[in-house]
Amino acid sequence: MVALKQFRRTGPGFSDLLPYAGLVDNGVLLLKDGSLMAGWYFAGPDSESATDVERNEVSRQINAILARLGSGWMIRVEALRLPTTSYPTREQSYFPDRVSVLIDDERRQHFEAANGHFESQHAIILTYRPPQPGRTRLTRYVYADRASRAERFGDTALAAFKTAIREFEQYMTNVVSIRRMVTHETPDRGGARSAHYDELLQFVRFCVVGENHPVRLPDIPLYLDFW
Repeated sequence: MVALKQFRRTGPGFSDLLPYAGLVDNGVLLLKDGSLMAGWYFAGPDSESATDVERNEVSRQINAILARLGSGWMIRVEALRLPTTSYPTREQSYFPDRVSVLIDDERRQHFEAANGHFESQHAIILTYRPPQPGRTRLTRYVYADRASRAERFGDTALAAFKTAIREFEQYMTNVVSIRRMVTHETPDRGGARSAHYDELLQFVRFCVVGENHPVRLPDIPLYLDFW
């Protein structure tokens, strides 16, 4: 027999280094350290046509919203450049003369060319690490009633996180255009089953490996570091 121990790798693999553990709610990722993560795509007002006073006011409002989160939060903002070939079809366009139609057709061919144009997307990711269970348990016994003491730590942390991100989204909607990264359900196999695709997991995977396409979730969305 040949001893193969010296040829086996015992160190951590790439998936072991990733912090993503599982999807515990619609658009909410659980990390391996117990943190919870959610994300949004957002677009601000046109900064080129805005005055300095208007830009400063938008910055002030966003800063006030983020300051409401308190301690235990991490804020990450990403700017993405994605290839695009979208252009209005000929049926969606109207021009009064033949020359304008020909010019628009040439522009459409130019925009629909592969790897010719890119669009910018901006994303904001919020990560919250709840207090340690021991500290939370002591506070609950001092200030809470008997019913709330029986609640599980994970359920309490998830409920608090969902409340905080819901308030964050409501306030941000008044300042910028914002859209939550959520889980989508689509029929599969002629409607006999349903397939689930999560936008936050797709975004995370794009940041890690550079591939931007939907990833089908397993029936039990855990061990996502492997996926």
